[in-house]
Parts: sequence; structure tokens; C-alpha cells
Amino acid sequence: MTTQTLNFSIRGAEPSEMRACRMLLPETFGPSNAPEALVSFSRCGELAGAATIGWQAVGDPAAFLVAVHVVPAYRKQGLGRALVDAAAVLVKGEVSFLQPWKALREDSETAAFCLRSGFTVHHRILHFLGEAEKMEAMLATYREKLDRSGYIPDGARVVKLPDAPAAEVANLVGREFHNNPERMQARLEGRVGKPPDPQRSVVLLLDGLVVGAQLVSIAADGIPEVEGNVVIPSLRRGWANLLLTHEGTRTGVLHGSRQFRFFCDDRVIDTVNLARRSGAERTATDVVLRRAAG
Repeated sequence: MTTQTLNFSIRGAEPSEMRACRMLLPETFGPSNAPEALVSFSRCGELAGAATIGWQAVGDPAAFLVAVHVVPAYRKQGLGRALVDAAAVLVKGEVSFLQPWKALREDSETAAFCLRSGFTVHHRILHFLGEAEKMEAMLATYREKLDRSGYIPDGARVVKLPDAPAAEVANLVGREFHNNPERMQARLEGRVGKPPDPQRSVVLLLDGLVVGAQLVSIAADGIPEVEGNVVIPSLRRGWANLLLTHEGTRTGVLHGSRQFRFFCDDRVIDTVNLARRSGAERTATDVVLRRAAG
């Protein structure tokens, strides 16, 4: 199907045009991504822009990811919005929503464009810089109460990442963050990319099974960053989150961490309150946007 606007045509990309789409939107292509693409041409036949749609649903309710690029010479003529509209029509009947390919800085021009193009804020991701020793001391007081309560099962223990089964950790993290579990396992094992820090990353086991993980990487400036903190749904908002977070923070302090970066969904009130009580500084806010299909 071809859509004709006043100055542009929009249609599905031919196989011979996918290389151009990859050049315009390289972040949407990869070993685990084979997106569908739309292309737009000007009246004189020049490639004016493209959109890619990932057919792996994310979130609840489910959404397909979308990305748009308009060639600079054709910007501010309504083409970006037209590509988004065409993508929304394309996915109708498959999912209910479109979502930008990644979370966007709330004050960015890209986020502003999306809001002008029919997207609305679904939730926010809050980024913080915290003091490790202060956070650990506060968590320790909560942990002491938890220990006295007897809520922590006898079969629960926290181990360092190298001592946990990599496949189970990869499956848990992959399901939560919509990553490819095989690629995540390869990264955990040091076969692809930079693995998480083995000394500061910890895993929560319950009767020998992986039920939680906190993965930490070291940024270029030397500050540890919590890149993921996840517990299986049935154990959230309870002892498992506190035990994992405390042991992860304590382990970081023992290995010399003074500050650390972390982020959380603004709907996870417990973590938002923890950041506030510890005096962590909010450094940035991302928005996850949604737009109805059709």
C-alpha cells in the first residue's frame, strides 16, 4: 500500500531499499532485530525519510517499537508525522500501541516531536546519583527489621554474578528488559560486549533457583551504574527486593564504591521513595511514550 501526501509518497520498503533504511536508522537493526521498514520519496524521486517497526511486542499492554528518520532537506514539512501515521496504520490489528524505539530525554526535541505526532506519556524513567554508604546504612536498618521478622525464607541467599547460573540470569533479565536471552548470556559470560562488573553484580537465589538479579557496570568516569535490578513478579514489593538491593549496595561499598547511578520507573513507588529518603540526586528524566495504532 502506498500513501501519497502533498509532497511525498510512503510505502513499504523493497529488499533493495533496506540498506538505505539501515543507514538512516542503524540503531533499529541488529542480530536480534529484523524490522519492517517504510520509505518515503519526494516528488522528484529522492529518498526523503524512513520508518522502522519492530514486530516483537514490548510492555503491557503490548506495543510495537517504531523509529523515524527524515532526511534534513525534507524536515519541517510534515513528513515525520506522516511516517508515524503510516506506521500506526500498518500495525493496526496486531497490537494496540506504538512506542518509540527507546526511552527519550523528557526535554529533548525528539520527545517534543513525538508528542506533536500523537504520542502521550505512558511513564517516566527517573535517573539518580546516590551516595553508596548512605544508601547502605539506610537499607541496613530496614534489613535488620526484616531479619527479625522472619520473613526471609531459609532457602534465600545472595551470591556474586560469577557464582550464579548464567542461563537463568539471562532469561530473567531478558524477559524483564525485552533483551535477547542468548545474547544476554553471551554478554554475562564475556563472549559479547562488555560484561557487568563481576564483583559488584549480585544474584538472588531461592532454593537454588534464580529469582532476582542486580547487574552493575562501571562507567567511563569510574562510577558504578546499576543497569538492571529485577525480581520475579511473584516476589516483588517484599523481602526479595530489599534483600537484593541491600546486598548489592553493601557489596559495592565493600569494593570501594562511593557513589553510584541507578534508575527506576516512576510507577515503582518504593524505589522512588528510597531514592528520596537517601538524598539521591535526580540527574535526568526519560519518558516512555505510547500512541494508539490505527
